[in-house]
Amino acid sequence: MDRKAIIIIIITVGVMLGWNKLYYGPLAEKDRKAFEEMKQKQAEAEKAKLASATPVPGSTTPTQPGTTPAGTTAATTGTPRTNPPPAPAPANSEPEQRKTLKSVPGTVEYEFTSQGGGIIRGTLLEHFKDKKNGTPVVINEFGAIPIGATTEEPGDEALLRLPWKMTVNEIEHTITFERADDARHVKLTKTFVLPREKTLSSEYSIDLDVTYENTGDQPLMMPTLFLHTGSAAPVNAAETRQYQGFDWWRDGTNNFQAVDWFSAGGILMWSHPERPVFRQNGDQIRWSAVTNQYFTTMVTILGYDGGNSEDLVKNLGVGVWAKRSDVTPEAWRNAGHLLDPAKGPLHKVDGALAVPGFALEKGAKTTKHFRIFAGPRELRRLKLLANKESDVLDYGSFLGIPTGMFSRGLLNSMNGLYALTGSYALAIVLLTICVKALLWPLQNKANNNMKKMSALQPEMKRLQEKYKAEPVKFQQEMGKVWKKAGVNPLSGCWPMFIQIPVFIGFYNMLGKAVELRHHGFWWVKDLSQPDTVAHLLGFSINPLPLLMAVTMIAQMKLSPQGGDPAQRKMMMFMPLIFIFMCYNFASALALYWTIQNLISIVQLQITKRQNKVTLVPTSA
Repeated sequence: MDRKAIIIIIITVGVMLGWNKLYYGPLAEKDRKAFEEMKQKQAEAEKAKLASATPVPGSTTPTQPGTTPAGTTAATTGTPRTNPPPAPAPANSEPEQRKTLKSVPGTVEYEFTSQGGGIIRGTLLEHFKDKKNGTPVVINEFGAIPIGATTEEPGDEALLRLPWKMTVNEIEHTITFERADDARHVKLTKTFVLPREKTLSSEYSIDLDVTYENTGDQPLMMPTLFLHTGSAAPVNAAETRQYQGFDWWRDGTNNFQAVDWFSAGGILMWSHPERPVFRQNGDQIRWSAVTNQYFTTMVTILGYDGGNSEDLVKNLGVGVWAKRSDVTPEAWRNAGHLLDPAKGPLHKVDGALAVPGFALEKGAKTTKHFRIFAGPRELRRLKLLANKESDVLDYGSFLGIPTGMFSRGLLNSMNGLYALTGSYALAIVLLTICVKALLWPLQNKANNNMKKMSALQPEMKRLQEKYKAEPVKFQQEMGKVWKKAGVNPLSGCWPMFIQIPVFIGFYNMLGKAVELRHHGFWWVKDLSQPDTVAHLLGFSINPLPLLMAVTMIAQMKLSPQGGDPAQRKMMMFMPLIFIFMCYNFASALALYWTIQNLISIVQLQITKRQNKVTLVPTSA
């Protein structure tokens, strides 16, 4: 193997090991300690549950009767009380009530439950799990925590099942939940307001008003409450896991924790154990969401009665929480899914947003306003929500270049071409042609430059023999040759470098474009999924990425052979890299790259048929 190729491989392995040391090393010990602390807290919580106590409405933190919680002081007249002594909790003997309401004009069917006071399921009537059987997509399909449930400590499913009084007003399209704590003199009311008309912004949205009322005769300090988003699980087993997880928007940017973050991982001493939960404190959190590849459930803080814009900033979220759980094969099949034998275990991710506590004067009440979005991750729809919700479609960056601008432009262009053609496959082909047309002059210049480099190969070999003991002198002489011939050895790299951000833009856009679901062509049944036609020994057979690799190899064979031999050898690995990236990805990406390869082959043939390159004589 060439010495330069070996050096490149050694550097690559060194970077990988260095990254693992920098990233996993500090986390390993921290995660082990966090895991031990969590186990200890769970043991303490089990002991605390032995002492029954009525929580603040929607709270899960039990308190011993007749005691003052640690870190608080006894209440006095004129001073806000923090967690006054509760009365013993009544037995939870009330049967669960459920009510189903359809949004106008029937886009979503919401099922509400009195246990936890929220949305236990949301059925998207215009989106389907599978194109064949037409079963609708279900939001929070495997979740035990209702969307909109409130607790003081997140994720306690047992206490989230505490009963609420449910009142339905089908005329006003509202459903109200109430829960009171006479010992604490506080009443909590949650009102879900369904949309009254079909608009692009409101079609999958529900307004949620949470009212706190101090029914006592002295001020009360309300604790921080976690508002739950429900859970997100894959719609089908072929979904890309890298897009499933927990999102939250804080301090001007979207943050994302993927489903595989919770898994044990790392290398050797830099490995870390499984992470049971994710929890982070911090202010200025505007919304949090759980997502799969194409759908999301998002809770956004809008404001509260009597507050202004400055007050809203002060009352944005102060923390987030997420947890991963398994989805068993039995639960998956019982929900009407097909289990793909080529895929591994499936998971759901639950999430919650921490809403800050506040002082509530005696006899006073205040209402905080939220919006729940439960539907497809469509850019055009999310942009209208006006609280940076579209950032949940995080299109990332490449070497500091924000590829989001490429992804958004490509998505809008693709949707525009679809409106003209009625076919997303044809829209992708036309979009690829447009992109290649823009890059044609630059690529044509690079091809001509590579032809010149190829013509200089005999001269390069002569100089290598002449100065084989003087590498520095060889480089100097070759520089003179390139300058006299008008050749730039790096110019052939620019078209590829420019195409990388475009490719990353396509990669992120096509991987999250819910518009592609159930649109196909020829043997490709769904452009949003791999074009699997069969399975062999547990492996899926996907023709389009294989065709893409063949066109890449053909393009490389037709390209003029010039430049550094080590670079040419490394370029031979590119088809393998692209197969790895595209094989189990949305087939739309392989379609795009195959078409652009074919256009590049045509361009190379045109360049090859042009007049033969003539160079200024360079030999002495």
